[in-house]
Amino acid sequence: MTTVEFQDLVLVRRAGGDAPAVTAVIRVLGKVPEGWGHDWRLDEDGGRIHLRIRPPSGSADDAVRVWWGDVLGDPALGMWRAEESEPGR
Repeated sequence: MTTVEFQDLVLVRRAGGDAPAVTAVIRVLGKVPEGWGHDWRLDEDGGRIHLRIRPPSGSADDAVRVWWGDVLGDPALGMWRAEESEPGR
């Protein structure tokens, strides 16, 4: 069985006046599928959300990329963007 590694992802607030990072992280964590490993932290200024995500062994190779696309496509998180290229590349 293949070991699935954690992937590090970062969301960055686009502009001032957005929903607070704490609200955004709750929305993101609500989208994490059951059985996935995850951890998170906020920068002190609340402008970045750092995520570590790991799907369970046996997941599709693009599982994190598909999930990340869903997160980034959520209108409630529209004022947040991915800091780096999409996962799995």
